[in-house]
Amino acid sequence: IQISRFKCGGIALGVSQSHILCDGHSLWHFMVSWAECARGEPISLPPIHNRSLLKIDKPCLEKAVLHLAHIEDEDNHMGQRGSTKMNTFVFTKDTVESLKRQVGGVNTAYEVICAHIWRHTSKAREHLDDKKVGFVSVVNMRERLDPPLGKAYFGNAVMFTIAVATAGELKNEGLVVTAQRIHKSILGCNGETLHSWLQWVEIYGGEAIFERILSNGARIGTSSSHNFPIFKLNFGWGKPLACRMPSMHDVGTLVFFPSGDIHGNIEVTLPLPTHVMH
Repeated sequence: IQISRFKCGGIALGVSQSHILCDGHSLWHFMVSWAECARGEPISLPPIHNRSLLKIDKPCLEKAVLHLAHIEDEDNHMGQRGSTKMNTFVFTKDTVESLKRQVGGVNTAYEVICAHIWRHTSKAREHLDDKKVGFVSVVNMRERLDPPLGKAYFGNAVMFTIAVATAGELKNEGLVVTAQRIHKSILGCNGETLHSWLQWVEIYGGEAIFERILSNGARIGTSSSHNFPIFKLNFGWGKPLACRMPSMHDVGTLVFFPSGDIHGNIEVTLPLPTHVMH
């Protein structure tokens, strides 16, 4: 934790987190609880630290299945050269609703924004039409299991999924089709696929997983959510004005935050190769 104080009286609260400890959901669970303690209030959501809820007692080789496509990068890809640029884009509530209307209103804000960005970054990178590209989503599994883990589960309760298309398909299809690709990949995350995922980790380790989910010239993905309770963070002097990523090392990773200005606005921070960003 780092506090930076400014001459105007403002404060920046910097936080660095290890994913070995917890996922993003639990990070903000901790931050909100910390703020409640600072205000002298009881913790509204006491954490559950029961690691046995996701424990695999007897890993089985036959059940260890990794439901992740392998999307190869391109050695001579235009997205690999030169410097990178990071921008934060604000999707207003009206813009999000407009995108949702384009797909018939059946997809979430997350799915339509990701589909929009996936299509345009693929086009900007000038992939060949037959190049396979992917979009990686991080899925919170707490409420997707039977029985649910519950929102209070503290630790890592996420799994990754990849939506796959060719660059030509993204270029020629409508937003509704691209959004459905992402929707179907998320829909496939359930108790059965998570169990197979955990079996794989116990037997083979996590290296193969990270090789498939890290952003590269042919795949982008997310590492955050606009549903995190960032603006419930109140240490006694009011809510935050904004939340920002000071730096990002993985080019092509989207970070979602709610906007502090207007309810319903969504902010997306994205680093890309400079020429692709332009």
